[in-house]
Amino acid sequence: MSYSLPPALQLIDVAPSPMADQAEQQTRAWLESLGLTDSERAIHQLDIYLPGKYAAFMWPHANAQTLNVLSDLTGWFSCQDDLADEDLSCSPDALERALRQVHEVASERGAGQCAGLPGGLRDIIRRAGASMPEQWVRRTLDQYSSYLFCCVSASTHRLGGTQPGLADYESVWRNAGGFQVCFEFTYFAHQINLPATVYYCSLWQELRRLSLNLMKAVNDVLSFCILANPDEDVYNLLTHLRHHHGLSPDQAATEVNQRIEVWMRQFLELQARLPDELDQIGCETDVREQALRCAEAFRVQWLGNVGWHLSVPRYREIRFRPN
Repeated sequence: MSYSLPPALQLIDVAPSPMADQAEQQTRAWLESLGLTDSERAIHQLDIYLPGKYAAFMWPHANAQTLNVLSDLTGWFSCQDDLADEDLSCSPDALERALRQVHEVASERGAGQCAGLPGGLRDIIRRAGASMPEQWVRRTLDQYSSYLFCCVSASTHRLGGTQPGLADYESVWRNAGGFQVCFEFTYFAHQINLPATVYYCSLWQELRRLSLNLMKAVNDVLSFCILANPDEDVYNLLTHLRHHHGLSPDQAATEVNQRIEVWMRQFLELQARLPDELDQIGCETDVREQALRCAEAFRVQWLGNVGWHLSVPRYREIRFRPN
C-alpha cells in the first residue's frame, strides 16, 4: 500500500538551488562539530533526509551564505526529530527538560561554546539574527515554544497509548512538525521585517495558517506509510481521522488530499487578494512590498516542501501494513 499526493502536486516542477550539495557538505561538518553525528544511525538519518537539498527546495533563491544557515536549520531539525519523534525511549519528563534546555540556551546572548541541540539552535539564531531585528529573534523563539508543547504532548500520548482528543487538535497538529520555526526563517532568507500591524493581522495569520496546513498535511500523507505503526505518530492527520472519524487508512488519505486541494486554492485566492487588503489597512509602500514578497516566498516554500518529499530516500520505504 502506498499513499500519494493530489495529481496537481505530483506534477509540479520545482527547481532547487544549484548550491544544494555545497550546503549539504557544510551542514554535515557543522553537525559533526556539535557532536550530533556520533552514531551510524545519525549519519543514516542525514543520508535519507538530505538537509542541504531540503533547504535548497524551500529557499531556492537564497545566496550561498544564507543557504548554509538554512541548511543547518533543516539538518538541526533532523536531529531534533530523532529525539522528539523517533526516540520512543525518551520519557515525557526527559524530553521536556531537553527541549527546554534548547530554548533556554538559544535565548542566551553570550557567544560561549555549547554543543548538542542547544548549541546548534543558538548558533543558527545568532548567525541569522545578525542581519535581523531583535523582534525576529523573539518571534522565532516564540514559535519554538509552540513546537515544544506539541513534542511533549505527543510523547505523553505515546507513553499512555492514547490519542489526542478533538478539542484544539488542528491548532496543535499544525505546529507539530516544527514548520512554524522554518517559516520564521523565511523572513530571514528574504530580509523581511513585518511590523506587528501586518504580522499579527487576521489576513496574514490566515495566509500563514494555510501555508503551515499544506506543509504538515503533505508530510503526513507521505510519512504515514513509512511508519511500522502510524498510531505512534499521534499528530499525523491520517491517524487522527482514523481514530476520531472512523475512516480507513485509504479514506483518511483521500480526505487529507481533498483538504490539501482546498487549502491550495484558498492560499492562492488569498494571495491574489493580498495587495488590495494591504492597501485597506494602510501599509506603507516598503511594508507592502515586503509582505507581497513574503507571501510569494511562502508559496515557493510549501511547493518546495513537496519537491523535497518526492525526491529524497526518506519516503521510499513502506513499512505500514493494514490489519
